[in-house]
Parts: sequence; C-alpha cells; structure tokens
Amino acid sequence: MTSQVSQPTQRAEKLTFPVPIRWSDQDANGHVNNARILTLVEEGRIQAGYRWWGANPDESSPRVVRAMSVDYRNAVHYGPETTIDVWISRIGTTSYTVSQELFQQGRSCVSAEVVIVILDRDTRQPMTLPESVRETLHANLFSDQTPQN
Repeated sequence: MTSQVSQPTQRAEKLTFPVPIRWSDQDANGHVNNARILTLVEEGRIQAGYRWWGANPDESSPRVVRAMSVDYRNAVHYGPETTIDVWISRIGTTSYTVSQELFQQGRSCVSAEVVIVILDRDTRQPMTLPESVRETLHANLFSDQTPQN
C-alpha cells in the first residue's frame, strides 16, 4: 500500500498562540527544562486542535502521537514573551503531521514535527483518515511554497 501525500491547493495560515511559562518550568541551568518544552508544544497542538476541530476528538477514534521530532535551537527562559506557531504540514493516508515552532522575543527556539494517527476503536491500529478529518486537514494545510493548481 502506498502512502498518499496531499499537497496544498491554497495557502492556509499558521496559527500563533501565546505560551505561558511558569517560574517552576526552569531547571538548574536557568532555562526551561527540555521535558517541559514538550508540554508547551503539546499545549500549542491542543489550542490548534480546538481551532481546527471546534472540540476534543471523539473518544471512539482517538488521535495519538505516532512520532515526534524536536530540534532545540536556543534556550527558552522565564519572563520574555513566548509564542508558538502551529500548522498542518503533511497529510498521508493514515497520518498527518503537525509542525510547530516556538519563539521567544521573535527568535526561533524550538521546532517540532509531530505525526498523528487516528486509532480504530476495535483494533487500536491506525485507520485511514476519515473524509471529514481529511477535509479539515486540507483546509489547514500550510506550505511555504506557492500552491500549484
């Protein structure tokens, strides 16, 4: 079975959300702990999910993280304004990729790519993305390249 990867037909926007950092998120090195960064990235995906889907996913077919890649570029500190950009970067047959970039004072600090699958309720295995999900993903598929029709 070959994977079908969709290309954007229109230019969707990246979503940007503020990221609250707590004093307790810091570690002994004086920057936000790397494990806490993963939670901040997760919070960005949750906020984007509410924007894309309007609610939590249906419990009968849960969305789960299949893979995650994180690039720590610069330290994140308590205090300065912090935001996260979130966008759909790839749509496959059974998965989609959410890309994210965390900024502090306009400087890129962390980037992440998260592959998400929807599990079949009975088999608990990845299932083909339902058409309703695929439509929402297509409407939010972002590419830095000019769309080709």
